[in-house]
Amino acid sequence: MVTASKTNTKSPVKGMFLFFISFIFSMSVLIYFFAWDSANKINQNKDYQVSWLEGGSIFICPLH
Repeated sequence: MVTASKTNTKSPVKGMFLFFISFIFSMSVLIYFFAWDSANKINQNKDYQVSWLEGGSIFICPLH
């Protein structure tokens, strides 16, 4: 019974690390797909007016 109480006193370092890694990965995937969609819109229609969000996503994503 004494050893069970010791396991509850650990700090949540691993959980916080995994949360931040998954958050960064999710944001990078969202930026990639948004830039991909924006690049397709621009390539299909040369007169397409790019919004600041679409232009920023294309600028931020190194693959586009």
